[in-house]
Amino acid sequence: MSIVLEQLRYVRLGVQNLKTGTSFARDILGLECSSSTDTTAYFKSDFREYTLCLVEGGCEPAIALDIRTAEALSEARLLLQTEGYAVRDGSEAECRDRKVKAFFTFPDNSGNFIEIVLRPLVSGWRYFPARDTGVTGLQSVALRTTAPEKDEDLWTRILGGRVSDWIGDGPQIRFDASHHRISLHPSHQCGILSIAYAVEGINQVMQSQYFLRDNQYRIAHGPGREATSEQIFITFEGPGDVYFSFVTQGLSIADDGKHAPRQFPMTPKSFCSWGSETTVPEFGGIGTPSPTAKPAGKV
Repeated sequence: MSIVLEQLRYVRLGVQNLKTGTSFARDILGLECSSSTDTTAYFKSDFREYTLCLVEGGCEPAIALDIRTAEALSEARLLLQTEGYAVRDGSEAECRDRKVKAFFTFPDNSGNFIEIVLRPLVSGWRYFPARDTGVTGLQSVALRTTAPEKDEDLWTRILGGRVSDWIGDGPQIRFDASHHRISLHPSHQCGILSIAYAVEGINQVMQSQYFLRDNQYRIAHGPGREATSEQIFITFEGPGDVYFSFVTQGLSIADDGKHAPRQFPMTPKSFCSWGSETTVPEFGGIGTPSPTAKPAGKV
């Protein structure tokens, strides 16, 4: 038996300065600030009440996926506990903070926190971007993993995902027809590596390239096309140790029975079939992680 998850819901990141983080989310990503407090800001990108939450003063970086019923939530909690994962139920205050009916959280085998949430809020008002980036929604999240085999087992055998492809020992995992929603990247540390937002088309990707360049945001990878998913992308540095991407197009896997996962080598060409270069080691770059790098998710 495995858990049946509905969709990738949101990402929570701790920030050192909420004003700086808000400026990035609004002015660079083009997200809409749906609500905020003195220490927390919520940003929407589609029908969901929010897909990015920034918390000043730090928090455990986490990604959330939703589940359909209270019974399914209880069954998922029990299964993870049986498998030896340290599950913790969210308090009433934490549920209000996350805008969900109920949730539990647990760390994966690398230390990345995953939240399984029930009845997250949706918005009755359409998403109105702060900047015309063409964002249509949260697309995927890349996680650093120090235990790729164990974390792949968690995401597939227990959480019900399916491997679309591997790059080296890093699987790309789907829950729906999209090529992947979660990708795992072997690394010397855990943490959220990158967050991808879907945009309307290639024009928006290229427009963002010039916007980022003109505003002196370093492009870490691309423009390019992923060899696995065929998504066109541009990846750029966010505050702290998290990268952000705008992506468009990409493979759809509607029939699981007709798709056989492919094994790609751990080389730069496996991350970009156009040949764009990067210094990010987890994306096939030749750079090396800084020993003084900030913890993942800090802005």
